[in-house]
Amino acid sequence: MAKTNSNMELWQSVETTDPNYTKKVNQRGGFTAIGAQYQLMRATETFGPMGKGWGVKGEHIQKWEDVGLAVYQATLWYVVKDKEYYIPIHSSIKYHTSGRVDDDFYKKVATDALTKGLSKLGFNADVFMGKFDDNKYVNQLKKNNNKTPEIDYTSLISKAADGLSEEDKKTVMSNIDKVNSLNVKAILKRIDEMKASNEDKS
Repeated sequence: MAKTNSNMELWQSVETTDPNYTKKVNQRGGFTAIGAQYQLMRATETFGPMGKGWGVKGEHIQKWEDVGLAVYQATLWYVVKDKEYYIPIHSSIKYHTSGRVDDDFYKKVATDALTKGLSKLGFNADVFMGKFDDNKYVNQLKKNNNKTPEIDYTSLISKAADGLSEEDKKTVMSNIDKVNSLNVKAILKRIDEMKASNEDKS
């Protein structure tokens, strides 16, 4: 049996991206964009609430007026097994062109830096490694994410049949192999009718 690489535990736990939170962007040659709020949710699932289990500190921004560029730097911190770790993050963005200023430039550059920082830990690695360029890979993810949970009809019907007479319960359970998603509601309704009939007789 191959030995598990503990160095990859965090990476492997966060590398897979739900396609429902991505979109194709037809710019700069085309790429897959990941929903920022989805990334925040995944980081919170992994480390805990922002500000407690992870966060950003030491934000600093410089404006290079001559080229209209904003350069953002900060530190991404996160806690694993009660120990705090740090990663430097940075990004840059054009915040004005031909005298027009982008009002959202700070949010955009901070979000981009955070995305890059989380990617260093393995978050959404399948997107950054180009796997989303493979339609087969994406379709399989969609299939897995949209798969309807399997229902344990035996337990469902058995629980519903509690309270029936032994004879009625035996009759219900003898047909358990015929229960499916198409007839389960009708069978549950029939069990309720049997219970009501027994109450009327008593």
